[in-house]
Amino acid sequence: MNETIQQRVSADEALALAHVRKLKGFYIHLAQYGIVIAVLTIVNLLTWHRYFWAGWVALGWGIGVLFHGLRVFDKIPFLNGEWERRQVEKYLGRKI
Repeated sequence: MNETIQQRVSADEALALAHVRKLKGFYIHLAQYGIVIAVLTIVNLLTWHRYFWAGWVALGWGIGVLFHGLRVFDKIPFLNGEWERRQVEKYLGRKI
């Protein structure tokens, strides 16, 4: 019985660590987005101010950041932790 409790704590810790890594990855992605878009905006305004091409980059990459955030914060129902658990159970053929 004691071994099962230790395994469960280890599994919970592993899940928490995986979630924190995903969260960290999202924040790094968000910071990269902000820095690169700021630099591109400055370059755009200094070199070709008649056409704001940096907006297209911001829009495209921003959509990627949005979906990354939705996935990390479990806002996409078909890609959240519950969905992953069900897929593992289906693969194993038993409840976990």
